[in-house]
Amino acid sequence: MALGMLLSWFLTAVWIGLMKSLGLGKKVRRDGPQTHLAKEGTPSMGGVAFLLAAFLAYLLGEKDGLVGLWLLALGFALLGLVDDLGGSASRPLRAREKLALQALMALVFALWAVRQVVYTPWPILDVFLIAFAVVGAANAFNFTDGLDGLLASVTAILLLPFYPYPFAQTLLGAVLGFLWHNAPKAKVFMGDTGSQALGATVAGLFVLTGKLWLLPLAAIVPVLEVLSVVAQVLYFRRTGRRLLRMSPLHHHFELSGWEEAKVVFRFALLTALATVIAFRGGMP
Repeated sequence: MALGMLLSWFLTAVWIGLMKSLGLGKKVRRDGPQTHLAKEGTPSMGGVAFLLAAFLAYLLGEKDGLVGLWLLALGFALLGLVDDLGGSASRPLRAREKLALQALMALVFALWAVRQVVYTPWPILDVFLIAFAVVGAANAFNFTDGLDGLLASVTAILLLPFYPYPFAQTLLGAVLGFLWHNAPKAKVFMGDTGSQALGATVAGLFVLTGKLWLLPLAAIVPVLEVLSVVAQVLYFRRTGRRLLRMSPLHHHFELSGWEEAKVVFRFALLTALATVIAFRGGMP
């Protein structure tokens, strides 16, 4: 974990300098909280740095049976990178195209995973269940990544119960190293590159350790974030009015008067409580 943290801290700092030298920065939504306009131009795609750090630390340390998760992380990271670069592309990736690619990668992972874990009496149902969990988590984590330090804090807490596994140790260390630079006021954002990869990988970790049923409770914040988006869209289509001030959910609380750091702190506390309740029966 220490190695992953140090590598991530260093590589993220290098990444920040590289992004600044190239003049690449985050574009902020004009219809979002006005306080976020000051974040325009902040280096993004920091997921490249901390995922690389985690992988290098894993290669140099002890191994476990979770090495296949790195392929899942790579696939979703590359897809996230395409999303992050979409603004400068001649034709950005459409939502349905992204969803199709996510589903394909999740399906491949699920077909491999069902040889190691069993959740229902029907293998085909397990395949769809696992694939759904991976795609859902990738998008839920992506929606959660909207405030300085929010997703990194939530992910770090979710990884703690899996500390006995070297994979989780290196990824946790890398997330903490990134959080050093991502804490308010963030010097870098992880971008879709990091958020999609983290969501898919954390879901995969729950799957392969036999803890899939605990994921919706432990990851209560990402679940609420994605549900808030769905509810907002459906309610608006039905009534023409907004259910929330803004979705995802963290923006609703911001526009309700909560300071950004307070939202992050309270969402992290909620994640910690939910994770303790989910794993109250013991460590994996």
